[in-house]
Amino acid sequence: MPGGVEFFYGLLDDSALLSAAMQDVEAVVHLAAKVERDSREIQEMRNINADGARNVYIAALAKGCKFFLHMSSAGVYGSPRGPLPFREDDASCPVTPYQVTKWEAEQALCQIAANDTTLNILRPAGLYGPGSLLEIPAYKKVLARRWSLEPKGGVVVHPTHVRDIVEAVIALIDRPASHQTVFNIGGERLIRVQDLLALQAEILDVRRRRIVVPTWIATPLAGVAKLLFAVIGRPKPLLADMYRGRLFCAAVDDRRFRQSYPAVPVVRLADGLREHLDWARMHQLI
Repeated sequence: MPGGVEFFYGLLDDSALLSAAMQDVEAVVHLAAKVERDSREIQEMRNINADGARNVYIAALAKGCKFFLHMSSAGVYGSPRGPLPFREDDASCPVTPYQVTKWEAEQALCQIAANDTTLNILRPAGLYGPGSLLEIPAYKKVLARRWSLEPKGGVVVHPTHVRDIVEAVIALIDRPASHQTVFNIGGERLIRVQDLLALQAEILDVRRRRIVVPTWIATPLAGVAKLLFAVIGRPKPLLADMYRGRLFCAAVDDRRFRQSYPAVPVVRLADGLREHLDWARMHQLI
């Protein structure tokens, strides 16, 4: 452990431990969260993501902390619902337990009188990088597949390297924004899911044939597939529209942050993916 670092280990509902951890602390970066993409169990997530964040914030306020940065998620916006990236002022429509509890955390913190503490909130999109296991199943699929059938449309995502988040955190600690400011934070560029998979395949040196299905063939087939997915309990409401050529955006518009902190660097997507894939190979994960 680095010199001068004091380590506290415990639960987010342990008020005595939180109080001790906040002693003489000027800034708090709250990162603790439970992430399970496919989970339908909400109570444990609520205990950690919402109630836990509230407990940490209250402990920080009680000890006179000057700055509190809460790491939320672009997931609070919910499912893609249009062609444009989400902006901070867009309505939040969370769907999954993770999305719901991250949104509940934001609401809880903003309802607490902060006295002299400044609260900022970051909403990162598509976090990836060394240490993250969430993308490993997708990387394995890229390695295993030599061709793909693709719609003309699709979902636009916004991969954000972990180093982009770190740089944003450092900038905000150095110069906090006004109280309760919310910032989206994204990576170098927006990219369709199909193109992201193709870039991953290129980095992995996988020869992969991409077949774009013509609209006149895809539209009736997508309608049937949509019904089948609904029957088996895995609805894909955007599927038919994507095969008709429509784009839906799960990315964020992070101009508010980039204009406020123009000196913060951004990791190139290709470089970040290569770093993550090299890390995954080194640890024999793919």
